[in-house]
Amino acid sequence: MFKHIMFPVDLHLPPEVRKAAEIAAQVARWQGARITIVSVTSNQPGDPAQTETAIKDHLSDLADELSQASGAQVDFRNIHSVDVAVEVDGDLARTAEEIGADLIVVGTHAPRITDFILSSHAGYLAKHASMSVFVVR
Repeated sequence: MFKHIMFPVDLHLPPEVRKAAEIAAQVARWQGARITIVSVTSNQPGDPAQTETAIKDHLSDLADELSQASGAQVDFRNIHSVDVAVEVDGDLARTAEEIGADLIVVGTHAPRITDFILSSHAGYLAKHASMSVFVVR
């Protein structure tokens, strides 16, 4: 049913991302699908987690973990953004199309008051992506 899962991540790995990673691994194992981890980052002075090397290392480690958990081929891609807050939703939806994903597994937080005004990233993907979106809370 699913052949290619896109798994968007926040590199600071909040609990929602960890839980979604477990689901992505289980679905990949069950479906025989491959996974592409996608992050959207910018260069923020003073943030050691945002250097090119740190980002690559972090994504590589996460890819290894997911590969071991799922037995699947796991690739990763980092998208550099000038303004992550503004561009992340469009970048993720566009990347899902570019890589040919047929499922997005994305973690989200419990609804907050601001989510009634501006949707969460997962909410945006669920509304705008052309492929199936599995939102994990």
